[in-house]
Amino acid sequence: GNRLRGKKEYVPTERVASLQNEGAYAVLAAANALEAKGKDIVHLEIGQPGFPSPAHVVDAGVEAITGGKTKYSNPSGIPNLKRAIAEYVTRTRGVATSPAQVVVGPGAKPGLFFPTLALVQPGDEVMYPDPGFPTYRAMIEVAGATPVPVPLRPDGASFDMAAFRSKVSDRTKLIVLNSPANPTGGVMPREDVEEVAAIATSADAWVLSDEIYSRLTYDQSEGATSVYSLPDMKERTVLVDGFSKTYCMTGWRLGWAVMPEALAARTELLAVHSYGCVATFTQEAGVAALEGPQDQVEQMVSEYKLRRDFVVRALNAIDGVECPTPAGAFYAFPDVSSFGMTSKQIANLLLNEGGVAVLPGTDFGANGEGKIRLSYVGDMDTLKEGCARIAKVLGKLSSEDDADDSSKEKKSKDDSSYIITPDSSKGNVGNAMPVIGGGGGGLGANMTWEELDEKVNTYPMDRKFQAIGEGGQSFIDEVVALIEKSLGRSVPSGNVTTRPSKKGKYVAVNVTVRLENGNEVLEVYGALKSCERVKWFL
Repeated sequence: GNRLRGKKEYVPTERVASLQNEGAYAVLAAANALEAKGKDIVHLEIGQPGFPSPAHVVDAGVEAITGGKTKYSNPSGIPNLKRAIAEYVTRTRGVATSPAQVVVGPGAKPGLFFPTLALVQPGDEVMYPDPGFPTYRAMIEVAGATPVPVPLRPDGASFDMAAFRSKVSDRTKLIVLNSPANPTGGVMPREDVEEVAAIATSADAWVLSDEIYSRLTYDQSEGATSVYSLPDMKERTVLVDGFSKTYCMTGWRLGWAVMPEALAARTELLAVHSYGCVATFTQEAGVAALEGPQDQVEQMVSEYKLRRDFVVRALNAIDGVECPTPAGAFYAFPDVSSFGMTSKQIANLLLNEGGVAVLPGTDFGANGEGKIRLSYVGDMDTLKEGCARIAKVLGKLSSEDDADDSSKEKKSKDDSSYIITPDSSKGNVGNAMPVIGGGGGGLGANMTWEELDEKVNTYPMDRKFQAIGEGGQSFIDEVVALIEKSLGRSVPSGNVTTRPSKKGKYVAVNVTVRLENGNEVLEVYGALKSCERVKWFL
């Protein structure tokens, strides 16, 4: 009787227990809270196009509403929009596509999520880019499959292809591509897309190609290569695109996916039993977007290119920052690892001290450590002010590069985020060590290490460790040897990257390893902590 009268406690199912919010929304909320207290904030965190929806698109939507097109529609999309999408894909990808292959959704995310649910199940592995759009890992986990994050090459344009090859297995069921990419702005070279297609065919795997930024490329006359356009890939590819980025229609919530007809039929059933259908008047606006004038899209791309060029120059002028030139989308993903702080710490510092909101690279996966993401969709005045604030804050950090080691080491320890480690004498959370991303909120000090580890981590997982110190190749070799010894296995050479500070005093060694359990995290940290040459580690 007492149990029935008590408050019902919610316990998440395994299916949703590991889901996390998109970092962009968390940073936006923090920035808005500071603004509510009177602090001036420059917003560079959200990928919200800085232009209005085209006038003819708005007119079509309004006309549809006033004309009474406000009733239920076909779950996979109204016929004239599906026909327009099929014609658009046929024209832009060079592959004959029929309306029966098209499923329209409220945004592009259902086009990512639903085919994944229809394609994979427990025991299957899904390869995806890390850093990458957070929904990729979320949809894989909800589907019950095993996420297999694949690191990118240093400029963020493509997978580290050696790492990609090494992660393909007989359980690989789906490969996720994103080109142009979020968060890097990278555009995959055609030869890499072709290799992925060949590997997918050999492994009998599907490919899900997120091409939401397909029209936003700057330096390639032919645009981004679509895997859908390659020979024999139509029957094993899900092509996802939409209207939000190209036509500045984020709030309209309209996207689409193209796939083999049998898969489209199953995906439509998921639509039937979830959102039912997409608003008809929104779809009519989509028809106008695809079939109407495209001059605003061309003008927008030209303007984004100017903004990109300014942001990249401004960031590379900051001592300690390296920013590759993104070939697409509207994001810059600079490397800020030389400052000896986590991405989260840098982002927090920029927000709280500089009044500029950016996203830490780790919001897009563990391999985003050492990076931050900026969106250059804002007008030029906003970008100039934002970059000036970033330069001011990071300039103070850069000036400390030649400071006394002991004082700088103390600063690094004072500023670090922490992971809790077990205190054997108390049986609960005790000591602390620096770690990527910190322990997070809501973790009680009376939790055992096993409880904490189970709460925040899912194994096996890829984790990037970074050690910073003085020295050249000997220091790099020592860090790798320490990690290999602590884990009892070798680290592939492709999993090790290095970067010196601009003044050459320090070198950052980044080592990505696959961890089997939480104890291996502690083993690596213990090894790095014991090394006198390691000044800071993350």
